[in-house]
Amino acid sequence: MSIWKTRLAVLAAVFLSTAGCADTEQAGPAVSFSAERFAALVDTLSEPGGFFDSDNIVSNEAGYLHVKQTLRRLGVEDGVYIGVGPDQNFTYIAQIRPRYAFILDIRRDNLIEHLLYKAIFALAETRAEFLSILFSKPVSNTEFNAVAPTIEELVAYFDRTAGDESLFRRNLERIQAQTGAFKVSLSNEEILRVSELYRAFFERHLDLRWEYRSDGDRGISFITYRAFLLGRDLAGAHGNFLDSDADYRFIRDMQARNAIIPVTGDFAGSHALRAIGDFVRGRGDRISAFYLSNVEYYLYPEGRLDEFAENIRYLPTDSRSVMIRAFVNLRQKAHPKRVDRHLMTTVLQYTRSFSQLFADGAYRSYQDLGVKNYMQ
Repeated sequence: MSIWKTRLAVLAAVFLSTAGCADTEQAGPAVSFSAERFAALVDTLSEPGGFFDSDNIVSNEAGYLHVKQTLRRLGVEDGVYIGVGPDQNFTYIAQIRPRYAFILDIRRDNLIEHLLYKAIFALAETRAEFLSILFSKPVSNTEFNAVAPTIEELVAYFDRTAGDESLFRRNLERIQAQTGAFKVSLSNEEILRVSELYRAFFERHLDLRWEYRSDGDRGISFITYRAFLLGRDLAGAHGNFLDSDADYRFIRDMQARNAIIPVTGDFAGSHALRAIGDFVRGRGDRISAFYLSNVEYYLYPEGRLDEFAENIRYLPTDSRSVMIRAFVNLRQKAHPKRVDRHLMTTVLQYTRSFSQLFADGAYRSYQDLGVKNYMQ
């Protein structure tokens, strides 16, 4: 039996167990998966990892919060969330409050990083503890408003607090124990990668930036993790999930219920995205939001937009479902809603609008993807 037939057989068993059991998954909006089911979904939904020329440990999207108010105005909530990349997803998830979520990325490293985050959520009861563990910097509640510190207070505290190597080592042991409890099968190399990703946060902390693997930043001024955490929406308000106790508790609770599932896969691939669609459809759910980042920027010149569009059409969506797109501002072809000199402009589009425009042959350039029938 081939690996894909084996995975499909296991996935079918997961579908049957979901449909045949009146457990907590069917009792209400709070979906819970057992550790065994979580690990089975990670495995059976995933494709083999592919190459992407970046250490995408942190986001490079300065305007990721610019659609926050529009998401709220449109009533984008509940349902199922699909996203890509690292922790910007937690902010979108906190805004949308889905029943469960999938983080789909072609890089296996992204899956491993989300297991690292999942372990830190399990260990950290508060936002301050989360950043303390992430950076291996001791936390002192006497240094800021311990009841409800703002994101500015947290960033300022961890900026002036030195990291501690011994704390890093102790935390790493705890994180490794936690990741083992998730039951996801990791190779020795992947277990080592957990420690390498964790050390990147320790050594570069708030100065960490998105980089190309081949030649660093290529002269592009990518935002720091500090700037990312301090991001603002178009009304000038902070909005990262670490700015709010309620948002943090929501994400932490979802992680505890194994309801944020990292998957390795290609947006234009033949398995992962469609398997997610089958799983969601089998449960009678719908996709409420699909955060694409700038994946289309790579798919379009590769001639793979057709496959991606077919996968989008395959997903169980409705008239309320939206795509969250980070449009890359090309030279002389910047988005009309570009803010300052941001590398990317974040916009929304209804999923069915995308499918209709694609069917009509309206996307004749990458520019068209960003400027036709968008919302911000």
